[in-house]
Amino acid sequence: MKAASKFMSAASAVALSAALVVPGALAVQFVATSVAEAAVVSRVEVSGNQRVDADTIRNYITIKPGKAFSSSDIDDAVKALFGTGLFSDVQINQVGSTLVVKVSEYKVVNQVLFQGNKKLKDNALQAAVQLKPRATFSQQTLDSDVEAVKAAYRRIGRDDAAVTTQIMELGDNRVNVVFNINEGGRTQIAAINFVGNSAYSSRRLSDVINTKRSSWLSFVLRDDVYDEDKLRADQELLRRFYYNHGYADFQVVSAVGELDDTTNKFT
Repeated sequence: MKAASKFMSAASAVALSAALVVPGALAVQFVATSVAEAAVVSRVEVSGNQRVDADTIRNYITIKPGKAFSSSDIDDAVKALFGTGLFSDVQINQVGSTLVVKVSEYKVVNQVLFQGNKKLKDNALQAAVQLKPRATFSQQTLDSDVEAVKAAYRRIGRDDAAVTTQIMELGDNRVNVVFNINEGGRTQIAAINFVGNSAYSSRRLSDVINTKRSSWLSFVLRDDVYDEDKLRADQELLRRFYYNHGYADFQVVSAVGELDDTTNKFT
């Protein structure tokens, strides 16, 4: 967010001092400061707006023709316009007796479209993203939405899903946003390893947790999806198992999943 404000008419305050010395008394210093001159404009000119009416923009700010204002009023006006969420850039300058308000509007989203998705339906992906029809468009939100779509695929075991975007200009500052998705293959869990266990075998501990190694049944059971929340829940299951068997001080020191990009499998 960038904003520029230029206040040209205020006179600088000048401090004057004088010293008066009275015999047998302390020196006394008098200081006088002139008050900064306030600016006044005869009109407020708005430029750069396409969808938002000029009078609407004027109403967002407190600076009015014929009313004195200061540089802080300009700063407040810039903040007020940015605060509407309608503008990607705001510049306010005084040119002679005119206050010039120049804005750049955010584009408006007409449609959000998904292409290439089969494992996740449109309504599931629409719920995951922030960009919505009739909402303002920003690159920052788009980038965040790309990560949100990838996260949605990770939750169903497709960690190598790839997402690209396309912005289609429709005119009148409107755009369609297209998410092109390559869902990739299903990510598997090649092995679940336990380190440091002596009282119970790795096979016994595997029965305690919900995350399972990929097998021919995984296609039906869907129990081999790697998920960090699920992994944290598995740690709690192990803690309870050991506690119930007399190991009150048991701790899971660490739990880490490593993805082999070449095989698309976790270990």
